[in-house]
Amino acid sequence: MYGAFDEGGRRKGDGNMDAILLAAGNSTRFGENKLLYGLHGKPVYRYMLELLANKQKEGVLDRVVVVSQYDEIFADIKEHFPDVSAVRNPAPEKGISGSIRLGLTRLLQESGTSEACLFTVADQPGFSAASLDRMAAFWRSHAFGIVAACHTQRLKERAMIKNPVIFSSRYYAQLLELTGDFGGKQVARRHTQDIGLCEIPVFEMEDLDTKDALLGFAFPFLAEKGHVISIVGAGGKTTLMETLADDYAKKGHTVVITTTTHIVRPKRYPIAYNRAQLHSLLAANRVAAAGADALEGKLRMSDEMGIDVYRREADVVLIEADGAKRLPCKVPNETEPVIPKECDLVIGVAGMDALGVPLSECCFRTEHAAKLLQTDARHILTGRDLARILHSQQGTRKNVGNREYYIVLNKCDTKHLQKQAALIRQMLEQAGERHVVCIALHDFQRAVSRDNFRS
Repeated sequence: MYGAFDEGGRRKGDGNMDAILLAAGNSTRFGENKLLYGLHGKPVYRYMLELLANKQKEGVLDRVVVVSQYDEIFADIKEHFPDVSAVRNPAPEKGISGSIRLGLTRLLQESGTSEACLFTVADQPGFSAASLDRMAAFWRSHAFGIVAACHTQRLKERAMIKNPVIFSSRYYAQLLELTGDFGGKQVARRHTQDIGLCEIPVFEMEDLDTKDALLGFAFPFLAEKGHVISIVGAGGKTTLMETLADDYAKKGHTVVITTTTHIVRPKRYPIAYNRAQLHSLLAANRVAAAGADALEGKLRMSDEMGIDVYRREADVVLIEADGAKRLPCKVPNETEPVIPKECDLVIGVAGMDALGVPLSECCFRTEHAAKLLQTDARHILTGRDLARILHSQQGTRKNVGNREYYIVLNKCDTKHLQKQAALIRQMLEQAGERHVVCIALHDFQRAVSRDNFRS
């Protein structure tokens, strides 16, 4: 077991550990219950719960205890996770220490003192099985009494210690003595010499305290500069472009939004018509639209500036490269979409409100959609149809080539549509698509667009 060591100070044997999942928070900063929030077709808490349950089946974890206050989570565990134990926290408002005491007490009641316990939270949907395995292996191969996830091993500073954290049984008494809103990190900070730091990707340790934090889970490229991103399809391209622009700006990056076709002249951002204006507006606002005036209050491609200029002036370039007449679905014609050669990432968008509607009413370029689906304009669009359009080289994937390709299923506004989107996502992943996002963009646009991108 973990308590035995070889001459090099490493633990002998392959003993496993227990795990406690803390899922009783009130989500005060999120605006609604974040643990039950639908993300890619399933609630946020399910990601970590499924991970722990799978590791229990594999034998990496002996027992898993979930501490929560939510009936939905208890019902889910009872129906789908028979080997997972659940305990209710009747007073979550008194702080995280209560959940720790309840979970640890349940473990000790079930079979006495375990060798170690992994404490984790339910709002880290990006945390991977590989990282949990890495932490378990780190624990087995070192003599530390505490192992914490971190994003660097250079310093044992407070800010570096992240969830999850593994505690040896010798710290259980101190964990049971915690009060108020103080978690296990309070114990860890008393014993810095006994802490081993296991490096985990920063993205995986992201706590989803606010809705805009969910964007980083859905779109990892938001942590990177230098992208030229084309947005194609229908059902929310402009909303997506503005949401991404505002999120980049909140991170301190400068963004050019533009078009290779036509877009409605933006009202939320200043417009640059030449490079000098663009330079000045980005310095003052971080986000600026760029182009030339067109008919009917629209903006078109600039005659004076190209993508090369935008790339030199801004950290990120966002391009609306397709038009859809405000319909939720589109199949392009022979000249569409217009994706510039400098583009390295393409996002295809479709609105879930297209489902159950005749092609003639929901799909721009109806004749092209009917040809692709081998049907007629009266055909009622199904989830399988939408998946085919989004994956097809004659559909939304047209002209993408070898670029990174993200698919956004937008307007997942109800539980029914979230379930439908999850099925479509499964179809697309089976077809080989790597990045499929199920989302209600208007939720995130409200979260990030608070006019705080101004310097």
